[in-house]
Amino acid sequence: MLKPLAFFLLACAALPAQQIPAATELSGRPFSIQQTWNIGGEGNWDYLTLDTSAHRLYIAHGHAVQVVDVDAGAVAGEIGGLGDAHAIALDDRGDFGYISDGVANMVRVFDRRTLRVVASIPTGPLPRALVFDPQTGLLFAVCSTPVNAAPANPKSPARPQPRPAASPVRAPARAPARPSAEEDYRSSITVIDAEKQQALGDILMPGRLGFAATDLNGQLFINVLNRNQIARLDAAAIAALARAHAPSPPTAKPAEETGPAPLADWSNDRRLPASAAGRLTLLSLGADCREPHGLAVDGVHQRLFAACANMKLVVLNASTGDQLAALPIGPGVEAVGYDPSRNLIFTANGGAQGSLTVIRQHVTDTYAEIQNLPTRQRARTLAVDPVAGRVYLITDVVGVKIDPQGGIGTLETAPLKGSFQVLAIGN
Repeated sequence: MLKPLAFFLLACAALPAQQIPAATELSGRPFSIQQTWNIGGEGNWDYLTLDTSAHRLYIAHGHAVQVVDVDAGAVAGEIGGLGDAHAIALDDRGDFGYISDGVANMVRVFDRRTLRVVASIPTGPLPRALVFDPQTGLLFAVCSTPVNAAPANPKSPARPQPRPAASPVRAPARAPARPSAEEDYRSSITVIDAEKQQALGDILMPGRLGFAATDLNGQLFINVLNRNQIARLDAAAIAALARAHAPSPPTAKPAEETGPAPLADWSNDRRLPASAAGRLTLLSLGADCREPHGLAVDGVHQRLFAACANMKLVVLNASTGDQLAALPIGPGVEAVGYDPSRNLIFTANGGAQGSLTVIRQHVTDTYAEIQNLPTRQRARTLAVDPVAGRVYLITDVVGVKIDPQGGIGTLETAPLKGSFQVLAIGN
């Protein structure tokens, strides 16, 4: 049980860090946490996606995706029955959304009007990042797993066990330890025809793949964490490759057991095969970046923003791979977002007490940090609304478990029940 005194002491200790710093080069007021919405739920969380037209925020949260109405600041619905939700992608027509369900090795397709799952598409092992390319209508599911990891069981039930009605919310489980970047990984990208809701095949990739983004002009970018690289793929060239390897006739085994057929093997980055030419390019992030976690794209100016574990944001020319800038950010970054309407870059830093670094992109293609806003501990993922000029972070509140029979060494931290929250940030 969490003692009120212990929680009070923690809260008071964090108060000095919540002062709003002075703004630099920001018109009007600096960014601040304008609203906090407690939305509850359980389990660890991952990426979030904003539907600006419908004013809905989709949050991958444990066994479910929570859907928040950002006008009302309240939960509008939930997509449940998932094994482990990681990311959400939306199509360009407003009809369907897609969820990477990691432990089930599936992409779940849901109707954005009813929030019901309407199809399940098999992928490679442990899908996480998802990107929809509007030019080709292809969905890319990014999968990566350590070589020595036990294979996921695709037959394991995707639906969690029912919870007692008297306890609808329980404390989120502690997040598993992040694998070492030096480990060897098996990575792949499952290419999916979104209209047919069918997997076309896998592309085997080098290194440990992380977050992915698109420039909306047919180019796909994926972080390669343990190589300090960004993989650039041409979506139209991948579509042509998929057409050349049309799916084979159904086999006697179900798709969940066989998985999609491989389209290409580009897993050897020391000597990429000829089939990768014009389809895959590896861009180096240089010595300034270690373990790129977050990634955002300025498609108009062809700029990449990679947020790295060594507290650096690196800016690359997406076409040439030339490094243009390297700026300091806060610790524990997991996501970065770009607001093209205001030429602002945001990094969600969940380490220490938590912070949001705001960087200005000048018309001269130079970059400068203009604010470092204290947020909340573990607020490490974000979504940017370029229409309203807001940023959304998610986190929970951590307290201390006190055992009256134990000594000081027995103190443990744990999330407070029902404390999962959205931070709405604006200026």
